[in-house]
Amino acid sequence: MLGESQGTKGEATIEQIGRRRTFTRTLQLAIVLLVVQWPMRNAVQAGIDCEVPGRLSLLVDATFIMAYVYAAYRAYKYVRFLNRQSWRTVAAIGSWLVIAAAVLDVIEDLKLWSDFGATTCADLSTGLLTNVMIATFVVGWIVLAVCYFATSRFGQRKLYGAELASPATFTPSQQDSSRDNGKLIITCSGGGIRSASFCLGALQHLRELGLYDKASTVIGVSGGGYTAAAFHVLRRAVPDPFAQGSPELARLRRQTRYLLQGGRTIFLAGLSVLFGLVVNLLLIGITLRAIAWVLGWFLGNQHVISPGFTDIHVSWRPGGSWHFLALSVGLLVISAAMFLIEKIWDRWARMPDPVRKVLNAISGITLRYGVPVALLLLGVPGGLYLIGQLPGDTGLPSALLALVDPTKQGVASFSALVVVLIGLGRSVWNGLAAEGKESSKLRDRLLAFARTKLAPWAGTAIIGAAAIIVLLRWTGGYATDKGFRSDWGVAVILGAIALAIKVLTDANRTSLHSFYRERLSRAFLVERKPNGSAAAIDYYKRLRYSDWAKPNEAGPQLVIAGVANVEDADFVPTQRDCVPFVFDAEDIGIIGDRSLPDGGRRRTADYEREADVLLREVTVPAAMAMSGAAVSPLTGRVNGRTRPVRLLLAVLNARLGVWLPNPYWNNNVDDTFPPVTGFFPNVSRYIGSIIDKPGPYRLLREAIGSPSMYDRRIYVTDGGHYDNLGLVEALRRKPAQVIVIDASNDAEDRFSALAEAIATARMDHGIQIDVDPKPMIRGAKARADRAWVYGIATHPQAAGEEKPYKTEIFMVKAVMAGHLDWDLEVYAGRHPDFPRSPTSDQFYDEWDFEAYRSLGYSLAESLTGHHRVRDRLNTP
Repeated sequence: MLGESQGTKGEATIEQIGRRRTFTRTLQLAIVLLVVQWPMRNAVQAGIDCEVPGRLSLLVDATFIMAYVYAAYRAYKYVRFLNRQSWRTVAAIGSWLVIAAAVLDVIEDLKLWSDFGATTCADLSTGLLTNVMIATFVVGWIVLAVCYFATSRFGQRKLYGAELASPATFTPSQQDSSRDNGKLIITCSGGGIRSASFCLGALQHLRELGLYDKASTVIGVSGGGYTAAAFHVLRRAVPDPFAQGSPELARLRRQTRYLLQGGRTIFLAGLSVLFGLVVNLLLIGITLRAIAWVLGWFLGNQHVISPGFTDIHVSWRPGGSWHFLALSVGLLVISAAMFLIEKIWDRWARMPDPVRKVLNAISGITLRYGVPVALLLLGVPGGLYLIGQLPGDTGLPSALLALVDPTKQGVASFSALVVVLIGLGRSVWNGLAAEGKESSKLRDRLLAFARTKLAPWAGTAIIGAAAIIVLLRWTGGYATDKGFRSDWGVAVILGAIALAIKVLTDANRTSLHSFYRERLSRAFLVERKPNGSAAAIDYYKRLRYSDWAKPNEAGPQLVIAGVANVEDADFVPTQRDCVPFVFDAEDIGIIGDRSLPDGGRRRTADYEREADVLLREVTVPAAMAMSGAAVSPLTGRVNGRTRPVRLLLAVLNARLGVWLPNPYWNNNVDDTFPPVTGFFPNVSRYIGSIIDKPGPYRLLREAIGSPSMYDRRIYVTDGGHYDNLGLVEALRRKPAQVIVIDASNDAEDRFSALAEAIATARMDHGIQIDVDPKPMIRGAKARADRAWVYGIATHPQAAGEEKPYKTEIFMVKAVMAGHLDWDLEVYAGRHPDFPRSPTSDQFYDEWDFEAYRSLGYSLAESLTGHHRVRDRLNTP
């Protein structure tokens, strides 16, 4: 039942369930690949035209070998994780037996490959070698199956009489340490360069008053994280970072177009997009070509598709037999039968839960594989049949040849498709990024509807249609052209491309994260040289988060807030689709409500070593980039807006999020990845880290969604996808006071970012926030009365407390309020949207930057200038 899984009941840890799922899914993949070989082997045994099915079977067998070796390894890792009795040693023996069988299998395939090149049909057996391989394979898997049973809860009870206690615990979310309890925390909201500029001015003023150094923690979200990190890093060596007239502030004014600063940067940005796009298209092409090759041979071999004089013939009952149709819908029929059995049984008697679980499992598995089988076996021939029924000459054979050997026309069509997708992506982003913009004009409303509703689905439809057309044409070619099927050089090329992609890059490197991270680092993270100049910190200097985010001698620690995208209904409310992911110098990881089990945080230094052996993935600039990863296929709470464009963003490589290790995994008492010394341990760690990088499967998860808390890796994106203010994380730490610097672009006078933070704090942590933003409402007036409000957060009363703990909230908001300096008045007159320029505009000039910086300074001054606020903040 939904919400009653082993993970939510604590009967198994998240890592245990995740490891079990990865093993079973890999095993299912191996079984599918084994089944796919079945008709090819039958064709070989028939002894007619056996070279194509024989060699094609060997190609599929190569992927089958990789799948079952990986499944055996994951089975061993699962048994090792459970660490019960001495079964890990037995499991290691079983996995080595499977690996030995795989080596024999490869030798067998190499011998058979040459045998199928002879004039006569070869057998799929090599005699003794095949028998030894099969025996080793079967024994290895029997050993692993015994280990799997013996280490399960049921096996432990039957074999040892042991009743295992629930391994997971659930406790209220506590503050990280006593450092923040009773202290001051400052939060800097999200909002891109707008927020970075506004927060800079506010932090300048708070530093001058000594409040910045008094704070125990500064929390940065998205754009506010740029400034929070820049201030923190420079404050380690400079007592007055980014002060007026300082060299670093002068330098920052020259970096306000940080994303595309100069021609070389624009060129590198274009290459970054193009590189990821090419890799994505190659992966799609390899997948479609492999499917088309196997499917085309099968449909041709079964005489479902056959060549005509000028067209393609489709027969749904080849030879008058129902065999093909039964095969196409058989799994779906089984799934429906399981549903009917459950309903009928439940009508006449109470069905035991174990039986119900078995029926549901069978129904789920058959449905999962039955849908793609039916779509491929019925949809592809159906598509080719419809093409054949189109009036006039469809030109299908020539189009097939054009895709196999692209002509100038084919290249031009492909280029036009890419240009159209890029244009749609840009239009969609402009529409989605126009936060809080409302207009009564019909033209503007129609344009917004087209950008946010029509264009996203149009992009997805175009990509889907292009993929379907390519699959149809390739499948038709493989089904009707024997020479096309036996072009084995194509398999070599596809394999070489796949291997090159695996060796040379990964899902994080093909994204725009690396480019974005470098631009943020070079623009915001600076140091003051002995000669008085300011320069960017060397990008290749690893600013490890565990070192550089620590509190200064007279200053706060740095905390960056992001989110981990997960869609488990067991753990997150409907349509929230994320949990907070917090970068902290001591502990890093997932924070959530009471539905999440303990163990979601890891020691930061250990986590850094696991994420990347070269210590590049969990650094200060990396955290800044992840917290500001608003442009991503997965976007937490705002998935409802971006879901239609998810596939388009993934294909176009508009991806700023990062796949990081799941902190629930490898969360041990001692460091799982301690520092190593010596040549061989370092080489082993290096190779393991490189091989373990996220691959095409993670990219697929971005494109189609459904990321899970149980996955070995999680997708980290913009902290604003959960709480754009950072207020919820601040209150979780139980400070005495919080200063919130808010440059969110929510609709004027609505303060939706504050409203969402209030509701989230109450839902997730039981914290009641009492704050009234009415003084900041402009309404029909020319200006709001003021740009700040005061509130109280009441925490749940803990055991031993005489009364509930309370936190004072001081919030300053980027609104037009009071009398401002003349330059701000003039700027506001020239820019009607000030101070709410769209977040999509990340290209500020010096006037834009200074206007928002000056506004932040002035409004923060208006907050601290009030005598009651000043007295409260100066309270020891």
